[in-house]
Amino acid sequence: MASSPTKYASTIAELKALSGIIQASLHTIETVLQDQKIDFPSPHTPFTLESEAARMIPQVAIAFSSIVSASMQLVYSVQSPMTTMLSVPFQYVMSACLGLAALSNASEACREAGAQGAHIDDIAHSSGTDPSKLARALRVLATNHIFVEVSPDVFANNRLSSCLDTGKSISEIMSNPQHKHVGTFGVAAGVGHCADEGMKAMAYLQDALLDPMLGFSEEPNGTAFNMAFNTKLPMFEWFEQKGNEGRLLRFAITMEAAKRTRKYQAILEGFDWEGLPMNSIVVDVGGGIGSESLTLAKHHPHLQFVVQDREQVVNQAKSYWSEAFPDALASGRITLEAHDFFAQQPAREVGVFILRNILHDWSDKYCLNILKNLRSIATPHTRLIIIDSLMNYACIDPKLVSIPGAQRNTPPEPLLPNGGCASALKYFVDIQMLSLFNGKERTTRQFQELMRAAGWRLSEIHETGIGSASTQKAIGVPM
Repeated sequence: MASSPTKYASTIAELKALSGIIQASLHTIETVLQDQKIDFPSPHTPFTLESEAARMIPQVAIAFSSIVSASMQLVYSVQSPMTTMLSVPFQYVMSACLGLAALSNASEACREAGAQGAHIDDIAHSSGTDPSKLARALRVLATNHIFVEVSPDVFANNRLSSCLDTGKSISEIMSNPQHKHVGTFGVAAGVGHCADEGMKAMAYLQDALLDPMLGFSEEPNGTAFNMAFNTKLPMFEWFEQKGNEGRLLRFAITMEAAKRTRKYQAILEGFDWEGLPMNSIVVDVGGGIGSESLTLAKHHPHLQFVVQDREQVVNQAKSYWSEAFPDALASGRITLEAHDFFAQQPAREVGVFILRNILHDWSDKYCLNILKNLRSIATPHTRLIIIDSLMNYACIDPKLVSIPGAQRNTPPEPLLPNGGCASALKYFVDIQMLSLFNGKERTTRQFQELMRAAGWRLSEIHETGIGSASTQKAIGVPM
């Protein structure tokens, strides 16, 4: 049966609307960059933080998101449904090839060869890989605009593949491969983690969710990860087992790299730190080595800080603070405290609790435990700051949470209300949290319900930055 003219016309109108969004966004980018006399980075130049200045401009970042969302929506609209539905399941091939490229030091080999590129024999030699097999993997990536095949079996870096480059020489990496990612930006470490523990766990996701026991588990050792690696240990404990030292180090560097994707010093925004009374205590719960507390301590000398984490991490934190801010340690402004956040908090009058990227690692059952322990020593003046991704539905939510900051600007139609593919990364992370920990990213409403059950009231939300550089702070007060 032939399609109706009306339906055909509305489809074409939608495609034109998507094209119009792209054109308008490009005009915005061009105008803003001309006004500020900033060049847009070429896809053929190496990645540096400094060259990303254009993407840090708010109007440009919004325009970029619109272009990504509209472009991908156009692809899915015009491409054959059968082609799409056969291509999407093959995305694991990209993950595998990208992981192989990182492990085989391909980007470093290309950088050492220069603009003319490196022959696959030379690239493969640096890692003892079969050249013909590695070439096929790099060709998959080059076909998707990661690396460039400049001539048959000769590959060179472009902007995307240069993100894998640790900046180290091949000889340095080969002499100490376990420390390959130490002192680097961390993108290659993140790729390695996702293509190893992440992808292997994801392969068992359907088995885990359809299992009558694991499918309903809230336990951190009842996950797809546990099936994939045949262990009864939660992932964090598994990392600490003998033989996993390299994976643990790579994961720690990955977490530091993730922080760098957010707006610089975003912790300073969205809360009145200056308004806290003199000597107020800020407790950074599960704060790692305390990099966020360090930023706060340098900008707000009237505050005191307690950074809590596992004993092994606290030992690392001592070295970090001794080098970065020794006066804070010597004066007692900073206390580094070994503490399990599932245990009762030490008795003290706390001005602010910070939970940064903690709750998404845990199911509701465990989050309630964490939040109740904080609530048990909170005073009426204590504030709780939860820094996590806030998820949006892929449709209009008719029951928006009516608290300050909860409303979000929706993209122009026909883009999806949550930004579509431009915001896909945090939805990928959500499923990775599920497969690795039984954790999850949460919507505003889910945070509100979780906090209420633990004796906290969600009072306001603040967002700083745009897109992947954005940070959401949920502010809680005792009920």
